Amino acid sequence: MNKKLTGVILAGGKSSRMGQDKGLMLYRDIPLVKYSIDLFEKLCTDIIISTNNPEYSKFGYPLIADEYADAGPIGGLYSSLNASEYDDTIVSPCDMPFLTSALFQEVLSKKGDAKAAVIQSSGGRTFPTVGYFHKEALDTIQSQIQKKQFKMLILLEVLNARIIQSDNIEQLANFNAPEDLL
Repeated sequence: MNKKLTGVILAGGKSSRMGQDKGLMLYRDIPLVKYSIDLFEKLCTDIIISTNNPEYSKFGYPLIADEYADAGPIGGLYSSLNASEYDDTIVSPCDMPFLTSALFQEVLSKKGDAKAAVIQSSGGRTFPTVGYFHKEALDTIQSQIQKKQFKMLILLEVLNARIIQSDNIEQLANFNAPEDLL
């Protein structure tokens, strides 16, 4: 466990392709969000679940509602960073059950003094909600939201985020549709 590190689980999506709240859907008889919780319990001092859904309270962690409605992941990131007690935060979406502590340890060891550091697959796909964000990024995030610029990839450019390569494609799999859970 890292001292003074918050883990933020983004569970506020509309889940339109899934048809219901993704984080609460079962994969191998376990709610998807529980995979992120179990991972962050090993790594973090605190855990926050970014959601507007009160059902997540059953997991026993603070729920942080979006301060900006309909802003998407950037809104959840802003509200969670703002609520975090600590400067350093690692972030995961609720629909990626194969992420590992080794991946986040690598992000933390390679982030340097960047305000943000995220994973990119060897195939070139950037995962803007898998990585690290420092509380110093809050003003920039808020500015992007106020400009109605909700795209996380643009936020990463503005923050000059460090991009960390990962060859482990399997752990970067996420679930978007009910058939993905089979």
